[in-house]
Amino acid sequence: MKRFIIKLLFTIILIGALCTAGYFGWKKFTQVKTEKLHATVSRTLEQSAELCLYKMSYTDIITIKKRAALGLAKSYSIVKYSGIIRAGIKNIDEISFSISEDRKTIEILIPPAELLANDITSQTVFDESQNIFVPIRVQEIFDEIETAKDDAAKELLAEGFLDDADKRASDYIKQLMLALGFDSVKTALK
Repeated sequence: MKRFIIKLLFTIILIGALCTAGYFGWKKFTQVKTEKLHATVSRTLEQSAELCLYKMSYTDIITIKKRAALGLAKSYSIVKYSGIIRAGIKNIDEISFSISEDRKTIEILIPPAELLANDITSQTVFDESQNIFVPIRVQEIFDEIETAKDDAAKELLAEGFLDDADKRASDYIKQLMLALGFDSVKTALK
């Protein structure tokens, strides 16, 4: 009877030790996978330092007219220019995320989109008439183009350009995370 009790106690202690070792081993194994998944998501997001999500082209024509000497001396210049404005996430490191315990769901906080660039891509002088008494300087043309470029950006912003970029950011990052194997992706703006 004593032998039976000793064997039973030994068996219970052995099973308890095996279960404990199995639990801690399983926990350590899944923790490593979660850390690897965290590193994979971070590396995937950080591969692009800046994320351009939306770009739009625009074209405009500016006219510069000058008069002097009671309207007898006139100069004018007509310039057509084109530009591209880009919106997106300037610093991809500002994206934060959390992965669920089961590694199937990820929640991502995305910073709001901002203007990345507003560049003039071409300019053409269509018509020009210069008078030596009323010259139009090149700097005046550049200043007018710069003012018109800023006005174009303000107009696009008023039309919801950044809102569209925010939506594209959310859609893009969702698709990227689904491609990494997540079943559910939740995104929100910071």
